Amino acid sequence: MRIFLIGGFLGSGKTTTILKLIDRLTADGKKVALVVNEVGEIGIDGETLETAGIPSKELTNGCICCSLVINLRITVSEIADIHNPDILIMEPTGLSFPSQIRDELLNMNVMMSFAPVVTLVDVSRLSAEMSQIPKFVEQQLKEAEIIGINKIDLANEAKIESIESFLKEMNPDAYKLRMSATNDESVDKLYELIMREGEETVSLIDSKDARSKVTENLNSIEISNVSTCSGLYKIEGELTEKSAGKLLENIIAAAGADISNVNKSFVGHIKMAIKVGGTLVKVSQTAGADDRKIEAEYIKQENNAAENNGNYELRFLAAVTNVKKEKIEEIIAQSVGVFLTAKKLSFEKEIIKDNSKKPIVL
Repeated sequence: MRIFLIGGFLGSGKTTTILKLIDRLTADGKKVALVVNEVGEIGIDGETLETAGIPSKELTNGCICCSLVINLRITVSEIADIHNPDILIMEPTGLSFPSQIRDELLNMNVMMSFAPVVTLVDVSRLSAEMSQIPKFVEQQLKEAEIIGINKIDLANEAKIESIESFLKEMNPDAYKLRMSATNDESVDKLYELIMREGEETVSLIDSKDARSKVTENLNSIEISNVSTCSGLYKIEGELTEKSAGKLLENIIAAAGADISNVNKSFVGHIKMAIKVGGTLVKVSQTAGADDRKIEAEYIKQENNAAENNGNYELRFLAAVTNVKKEKIEEIIAQSVGVFLTAKKLSFEKEIIKDNSKKPIVL
């Protein structure tokens, strides 16, 4: 079983990249499984990745490089025993240190090999991230063996070259790959790099230099200075795909504006999702400095279609730098309440008492 670790800070494009890699792997006849990690009690990306149609497991309410290490070991052992995949892809939370995950897995009694650790960076947001959380981002970058300079289609050449120069100084040994996760050719190049077998890959993983990049077990969430909150609202009323998407866009835009009043330079993201029939409506805002983009996805899930009968679940996850968790929760609750009330939808927030009550189990 070969392990792909695809890391990167919040909103760097991990989920989109992984979906593309899964398409390529399955086309090549590889048996693939997936582990997704969300730091909040409620996960969203796991349900998005469910559309890939492969065995998958979502681990929530912590980070698999520190607080969820035991859960990670159990999950990997079960996947190896039950599914025995050729490739196990891991998408850790954006608040993790992927090499620390690899070091933990190396202690397991499971036959596995490792592809080089990949860290994705959003070329347009890296400067803002370094301004807000320099110690955390520096640690992620120094651990990487391949750095995917992602979303180059959204940046000019001068910006890309500036980021390349910075990354060369930060981690001269890592392979730097310009890419866009929406572009098949650049993802194919990433695929070729991480599928390389033989002495080159083995030396990356087994050399003392590579292993010494993580010199101690670090609590990545504490170092990140990122506060997170997540939750689920039960909604009653009438929604269509279009109205659900517009609703989530309005909630997120208002919440993002209020958060920026607390920390104008915050980086991070806010994600929300509602399933309407056989479509997962997912809206996210990825923020960096003055750049706050809202994107909506309408993901068909024909194999998991069901009538809502006027009942819906709104799931949300917010992860923001240098704003207290309690303040984020207050802002999200206020924004949700205002817009659901305006739509004449009745709603109630579900209390998640412990991690055993996870609404999503893949």
